[in-house]
Amino acid sequence: MQDYYDLLGLNENCTKDEAKNAFMSKKKEVQGKMLSRDSEERAAAVKELGELTSAYKAIVENITYANKTSNSVKTKSGGIIISGPIQPPPKPVTPIKVNPSGTAINKNMMIIFGMILGILVLGITVYFVFIQPNKTKNIPIPPTIGTSASIIPKMEDAKERHNGNIASIAKLINDTINKKGNLKGETELLNNAMRVEQEVLDTLAELRNSSEANTRKGRMLIRILQAEQKRINGLVDGLRAGVNGLDYQAGFKIGREGYYEYDRLNSEYMHFETGDFKPQMAYVKGDDVFLRSAPSTSSSVIKTLKRNSGLDAIAVQTCDDERAGMINTDNVVVGFNGQNIRLAKGQPVTITGENGGTYQCQLNLENGSGTIYVDKVNVKKLYGETWYKVRLSGGTEGWVYKDFIQLKRDM
Repeated sequence: MQDYYDLLGLNENCTKDEAKNAFMSKKKEVQGKMLSRDSEERAAAVKELGELTSAYKAIVENITYANKTSNSVKTKSGGIIISGPIQPPPKPVTPIKVNPSGTAINKNMMIIFGMILGILVLGITVYFVFIQPNKTKNIPIPPTIGTSASIIPKMEDAKERHNGNIASIAKLINDTINKKGNLKGETELLNNAMRVEQEVLDTLAELRNSSEANTRKGRMLIRILQAEQKRINGLVDGLRAGVNGLDYQAGFKIGREGYYEYDRLNSEYMHFETGDFKPQMAYVKGDDVFLRSAPSTSSSVIKTLKRNSGLDAIAVQTCDDERAGMINTDNVVVGFNGQNIRLAKGQPVTITGENGGTYQCQLNLENGSGTIYVDKVNVKKLYGETWYKVRLSGGTEGWVYKDFIQLKRDM
C-alpha cells in the first residue's frame, strides 16, 4: 500500500481532496507525454496513467475504510461506544416445563410431531419412487468453453456516449463565447470536460488491453477513440487557458482537428461495420492505376487501369496493413539496385522501418525488387485509409485506393 502513496507523493494521513489533487497533477504530466510522436513513450505514458489511476482508487478506498473503522467514541470510564445500528436484545426463550421426574409435560405434542414427520417421509418416498422416474429429465446444456463475449459492442456504446458528451461540451463553449466573448470563470465546464477526458482514456486503455485490440474492428475503434481523445484534450486545454485569462484558441483548434478526424474515421467505420455502402458509378483518376486483390499496396496486382475508365464502386473498407505506403510527390529520385531511378506520385511501397526523417521501404518493380530510403515527406502511410472495392464491366473485381477513384456523387 505504501507504494501507492509514494507513486502519488502522498503520506498515509492524507485526505481524499489531497489525494485527488495529487492524482490530477500527475495525470496532467502523463497526458503531456501521451502526445509524444514516439510510440514507445506514448505506450509507457498509457501504462503510467493506469498505474496512477489504480493507486488513486486504492488510496481513496483505504481512506474510506479508515474513516469507517475509526468511527467510535471512548466513554469517560474507558469503554468504547461503537457507532452503528443498535441491535435489540434477544427475545427471552420460554423454558419447557418439566415434571419432577425430568420428562416433558406435554406428551401429546411429541406424538403429533412424530406423526407429521412420518407423513413427510412417506410423501418424499412416494415422489422419488413413483413420480420422479416418469418425468422428462431436463439436463442443462453446459456453456461452450472458450467463447467469451466480445468487448466491441461495449466499446461502440462508449464511443457514442463520449461523442455525445464532447459535443455537448463544445456546444456550451460556443454558447459561452457568443454570449460573453471569453471563458473566464467557467470552472464547472472545465471539471466536466476533465471527467469526460478520463472516461475516454479509461475506455481506450480497456480496449488496448483486450484480446480484440489487434482485430480489424479493434484497431479501427482504437483510432476513433484516439481522435476523441484529441478532441477532448483540445477542449480541456482551451478551457484551462480561458479560465486563467489566457488565449484559448490554440487548444480549441486542436479540438476541431480531432473532430474532423473523428468524423472521417467514424464514417468509414459505419461503412465497414454495416456494409451500407450503395453501389455507384465511378471513374479512374490517374494513369496506370493498380487494381489489387485486397485493400493494401502489398496485395497482388490484378490489372492496370487507365485514366477515366468507367467502373462500379460496390463496397468500402479501410486498409489494415500497417506497412502500406505510397509515394505522394512527383519525381522522387531514389537509389534502387545500384542505380538512381525516378518514382512517380502514387507508386506503392512497403514501409519496413524508419530512421529519423527517413522511411526504409521495399519497392517492387518489373525489373526486380529491393530496399529504398525515402524522406518521410515524400511517403504517405495508407494504414486506416479508405479503399473502394470496384467491379469492371467484364465482371472482374478488386480494390483501388480512394485517391484514384472519382465517385459519381462527388462530381
